[in-house]
Amino acid sequence: MAGKINPLQDKTVSFFTLGCKVNQYESQACAESFRRAGCRILDGEGAADVCVVNTCSVTRLADRKSRQYMRRVKKQNPKALVIIMGCYPQTNPQEVSRIEEADIILGTTEKLRAVSLAEEWFLLPEDQRKKVILVTDPVVRQTEYEQHEGITGMETKTRALIKIQEGCNRFCSYCVIPHARGQVRSRSAAAIRKEAEKLVSAGYKEITLTGINTALYGAENGFTDDLNTGLEGVEIIVKALNDIPGDFLIRLGSMEPTVIDADYIAHLFRYEKLAHHVHLSIQSGSDRVIARMNRHYTAEDYLRIVKVCRDFDPLYGVTTDIICGFPGETEEDFAASLDVVRRAQYLHVHGFPYSRRMYTPAADMPDQVPPQVKKQRNKELIAAAEEVSRQFRASMTGSAQRVLAEETEQTEEGLLWKGHCSNYCTVYFRDPSMSDPSRPVSLENQWINVKIERVFRDGVLGSVI
Repeated sequence: MAGKINPLQDKTVSFFTLGCKVNQYESQACAESFRRAGCRILDGEGAADVCVVNTCSVTRLADRKSRQYMRRVKKQNPKALVIIMGCYPQTNPQEVSRIEEADIILGTTEKLRAVSLAEEWFLLPEDQRKKVILVTDPVVRQTEYEQHEGITGMETKTRALIKIQEGCNRFCSYCVIPHARGQVRSRSAAAIRKEAEKLVSAGYKEITLTGINTALYGAENGFTDDLNTGLEGVEIIVKALNDIPGDFLIRLGSMEPTVIDADYIAHLFRYEKLAHHVHLSIQSGSDRVIARMNRHYTAEDYLRIVKVCRDFDPLYGVTTDIICGFPGETEEDFAASLDVVRRAQYLHVHGFPYSRRMYTPAADMPDQVPPQVKKQRNKELIAAAEEVSRQFRASMTGSAQRVLAEETEQTEEGLLWKGHCSNYCTVYFRDPSMSDPSRPVSLENQWINVKIERVFRDGVLGSVI
C-alpha cells in the first residue's frame, strides 16, 4: 500500500515576525511545527515555498509595516504561499482580506492551524486554490490556554523565550491588545517547567518568561497550579524554574504596576536565578493621564517599586514604555513624564507617540494632540531618556558583572565580544584570546566575569577579569 503523500515534504518556509516577544515565541513554535511536517526553515529572506508573516497591530505604524512585509515577500516570492497571521488580521480582518498578496489569513487563535492549512493548499490543483480567512473572536472563543508541544530552541543559541500566558483583561483605554488576544488564559505550570528543563538541557543560559501580560499569570477564575507550589501569580513559574538544576538566568517579561506592587517585587528577590531587571511599563508620569488611560496606580506608587529594586541592588536595571501625546496631555503632563524618567534612572525607555486604535475609548476622546506635537515630545523624551541611560550606565563603572557572551562585533575599539549582564545592560568586552591564535576565541554562550570601564555605544565597555 502506497504511503500517504506529504505535500509539505522538502518545502522551504521563511518567517517574518513583527512586534513583541510573544510573537517571536509563536513564530518559533510555528516554525518547529512546519519542520516536523518535513519542511526546511530558512534564515533570512531567500526564495521560499511558504512565507509566514506574523503581524503586530499595537500602533498604526505596526499595521503599515505588516502590510509592507506582505507585499514584499510576495514580490520576492511570487509563487509562494503567503500566510498572514496574528494581531493585525485579528483586529482588522476586512482590511487584511483586501490585500491581494495574502493567501491564508489567520487570527491570533488560529496560528496553530497554519501547517494543516498549508498541507490542504498544496494538495489542491493551482486553479482550485482560494483565499482562506479564519479569524474568530478570542474573547468569545478562548477560555483556556491552548496547550502545545512547546519549543526546543530559538534562533539565538544563548537566550530562549517561554510563553506562559495569553490575553489581558485590563483594558487600558488606548490599547487594542485585549481585543486582539482575548481574556487571560494561563499555561500549565508543569508544561512550562518541562519546556524550561528541555531548553536548559539544550544549553540555553537565559530563559525569558513572556506573555501578553506576564504579571496576570494565574489570574483567571478556575486556574489550578498543577505543581502545587502553594504560591500565586508569576511566582509559581519563577520558583519552578529556579528549582531546575543548572547555571542559568530567569528573566521576567513586561510587568504591570496595575497588577504588581513594591511588596510583590520584593518577594521575588529571594530567587537567586532571577535577573536583576524588570520591564515596568509606566506609560505616563502624570497621574491625571494615567487615570485617563484606565491604569490604576500613581507615579509615586510606581516609583516605590523602583526604589525597592534599587534598595536591593543599586544597579538593578529598570526599563519602561512611555506614550507621548495621549489625548488631552498638556505640557505639564508631559513634564511629569520627563520628571519620572529622571527620577527612575532608567536603563532604557521605549518612547513612542500615541496612536489611535479602533475599539479603544481613547480613540474617541476629545483634545487629540496634533501629530507634530506628539512627534516633538517623543523626540524630547528620547533625548532625556538617552541622557539618563548614560548616567545609569556610567554608575556601573568599576563594577564586576557576570556577562552572557552572545556574539562578536567589529567596533571602533576593534573586535569585541558582546552580551548582556543580569540588569540587561549590553556589555562589550575585550578578550585576550582574540589576539592570541594559540588560545580558543569562542566564548559564545559562556558566563564571563567582566570589569566595567566606561560607557560605550548603547551599553558599557569592559575587560575580562
